Amino acid sequence: MKNGKDVDIPIRLNEVKSLQFPLKNTKEAIFPIQVDHRPVSRYTFYNKTKFTFDKIWIIFFKQSRDQFHVFIHVGQKLDFTLPFDLPVATVCGVKIIVGCILFESKTIRLSTIEINTKTTNFKTYFTKAEYETLYNKTIEFIKTRKSHFRSIEYFYRNKSEQYFASVTVDHSGIMKPYKKDHNGDPCSVINGRLDGLFFSTAVDFQTSQPFKYSPFGPLRLHVTASFLFIPNLNLYFADFYCHYKVHYVTVILTRKDSFADNFCKERLKELDIHYNPFVYLKTSKTSNNIMVLHGCGLRIEVLYTEALNIHEIIRKEQEHFKRVPVIGRGESRPNGIPKNKNCKNLQHTRSTTLFFLIHIYTYINRRSC
Repeated sequence: MKNGKDVDIPIRLNEVKSLQFPLKNTKEAIFPIQVDHRPVSRYTFYNKTKFTFDKIWIIFFKQSRDQFHVFIHVGQKLDFTLPFDLPVATVCGVKIIVGCILFESKTIRLSTIEINTKTTNFKTYFTKAEYETLYNKTIEFIKTRKSHFRSIEYFYRNKSEQYFASVTVDHSGIMKPYKKDHNGDPCSVINGRLDGLFFSTAVDFQTSQPFKYSPFGPLRLHVTASFLFIPNLNLYFADFYCHYKVHYVTVILTRKDSFADNFCKERLKELDIHYNPFVYLKTSKTSNNIMVLHGCGLRIEVLYTEALNIHEIIRKEQEHFKRVPVIGRGESRPNGIPKNKNCKNLQHTRSTTLFFLIHIYTYINRRSC
């Protein structure tokens, strides 16, 4: 708060059919607006650029087609958190104007413009409650399919020869995690935010060996499953989505108390690594077996959030490479493949409030230039 109390002026606009962002036809500056999410569903708009003096930030926020908000904030840089939680799976937009405003009686007038940003659109993420619902839908789906657990020997990863050459030559054999793409549900909280390495668990029903063909590259890295999937790691349920013929479950394997682990613990459903419906560790006095659920049209993928040293693992005889035939594109798409929105197993019910609302929050004096 700066120089006085905040002002909250709600105005219900019953006659308005649509609201548009202002100055869309005026020259827009390149000033990226970053969007950060914190549980439960609180969002912050920020940019790391810091000015010498305080600026007047006029923040126009559109919450789907239903609500429109205006916030006025003062500071040397953009760092503004919405004062309310947002509903999940909602398309939102934000646009910011930096300038000078004048208060005249009951009118707020924009006198000068320093920055007029482009509109940044984003979709709100699932909360833990939605992940619980998605988890239950996954269990319901599994019950409709003929499925059973079987022990697997390897987690495997298909990539191009160039990828593995770069890991070996340019990165001293260190396979580093990188940002998860937008494959799967667009509301998944891990999309574009969590670093990891994907491994497949799928095997041929007849041979119990990894699939003969690869859609992601001709070189396959096999890592002994029991080498990666160990008791002192944490496991989380992260997604269940449809790619038409096949449904996928994504689980995340994290090192305890790591950044990735804390991120997942706040946002996702935690699973018991020794007992869960997807992939678990079965221990005995003589061995550790990794049990994975296999069913018709169902595949389990593991996102491992730690770096792996290929040279070290090969030296320990816990991995090997194999060349495999390629099908399809032979590589992953840059942004992943979105889920099938029309899948009957994954319909989400959401309510909508049909009205527009403007809030003006001020942190400034009656006159601000």
